[in-house]
Amino acid sequence: MAVQSHNGVLRVFPSVSRRWPDLSVHSLRTQGAFLVDADRSAGRTRWIRVHSEAGAPLVLHHGIPGPIDVRDTRGRPLRYRRTGPGRIEIPLARDATALITPRGHRPDPAPRDVPAVGDAKLWGLPD
Repeated sequence: MAVQSHNGVLRVFPSVSRRWPDLSVHSLRTQGAFLVDADRSAGRTRWIRVHSEAGAPLVLHHGIPGPIDVRDTRGRPLRYRRTGPGRIEIPLARDATALITPRGHRPDPAPRDVPAVGDAKLWGLPD
């Protein structure tokens, strides 16, 4: 599972197998009217972008080790509060977006094609 919401906490890549070291998701709608984009490479979360359609506070378990940056779409720092290990709360207004990255990283937050691991068959296609 790439994104999960449980008890008001949005979790990104909560149960992704270690056999899937690379994963990219785009515009996954979650509970709370959030749209989530995220990227994982070599088994580590590179960035998470969350857009609020309703204007509710976002509680996010991001899974990024170490210090993080939380910025808006223009690169300006956003206010956030750490609520536990790997968990933050961001007061997102309606139509606001937050980009969460490891501190000092400025990745291109765009979806990307991720190659299959091993001899995986394409989804839904016959042999």
